[in-house]
Amino acid sequence: MTPLSPTHRWLIKRIRVACIVTFALGAFLPPYIPKAALAQQDPSLATQKFLLVEDGFLKKTSPLTRQGARRAYAKGTIHTVKDGDSLERLSRWYPVSVETIRWANNLQAGTPIRPGDELLILPVDGILHTVSRGQTISRIAQLYDISMSNILNQNELKSEFIMAGQQLIIPGGRPIIEKQVQVVTVDEEPKDEEPGKPKPPTKKPVEVVVKPTAPFTPTPSAGVLQTPCASTCYYTQHYHAGHYAVDMQDKSGGNLGGPIYAAEEGTVIRADTGWNGGYGNVIEVDHGNGLVTLYGHNKELYVKEGDRVQRGQSIAWMGNTGLVYGATGIHVHFEVRVSGIKKNPRLYLE
Repeated sequence: MTPLSPTHRWLIKRIRVACIVTFALGAFLPPYIPKAALAQQDPSLATQKFLLVEDGFLKKTSPLTRQGARRAYAKGTIHTVKDGDSLERLSRWYPVSVETIRWANNLQAGTPIRPGDELLILPVDGILHTVSRGQTISRIAQLYDISMSNILNQNELKSEFIMAGQQLIIPGGRPIIEKQVQVVTVDEEPKDEEPGKPKPPTKKPVEVVVKPTAPFTPTPSAGVLQTPCASTCYYTQHYHAGHYAVDMQDKSGGNLGGPIYAAEEGTVIRADTGWNGGYGNVIEVDHGNGLVTLYGHNKELYVKEGDRVQRGQSIAWMGNTGLVYGATGIHVHFEVRVSGIKKNPRLYLE
């Protein structure tokens, strides 16, 4: 091995000394922090909050920077109502319809908005759906007649895994049941323009006799629609080709049957007794928005056409009228129709 020359030995010593000095300075001196990083944050930016959608969840963000002062992820935002704002004006400002704004904020038609109110503005026309226990993307897509891919893409879901309580944007969706605003008017009593002229007879209110022992179900269900019979009911026949409904029997009543409950608020559009094409004594209720429910094979009817019923109200007694096989066939035949198309009732009941 060739010995090092004096010049090489001198250079090595200088390098060692430089390394030792650099290590010492790095160990004892504080790190360098730019002045911009120590500047106080703009308080106006710290109070800005936007609605984010991340992996299908809706939540308010932490403070955003000036660059982030826009609809984050283009999924939604919170608009604070100012003087002069209206739903029509917001609809022109944001690319969504007045109905979408109402649906997202549970506003009835004609409900005013006031300065200071916070409104959720969805990025597209549609509704916000809160996932219930047991629901899947496939069943939600069937519920709203929307393709699964549209729901997955709109909510940036990488898989079909969702959890109860999670909120999803349903693009192009409409509420399954939309409450109608009831306006009550009082007719003024006609004035006698001519002395001695008899007054026209006044109409007497129609009395509705309700027989059921339980006017409303004691066990309300949490589905989109109320289960049409008691909690002790079970399915005896499911939805399939040739039977576009579900049959349910009350095991606690045995051959006595049980009360039938309205699946949702609505107006009775049919209450007929007799054969009725095999339905037997049948009731149909129009819930608005194209949704109609049918209850067949009843023994007794407690409502008539034109009656207004509430969700869970007893409307009939379970029976076996119409096309039913045997005395033990006491059950309710329950159909759900949307715009005239028969849907699987279990999508709405569970």
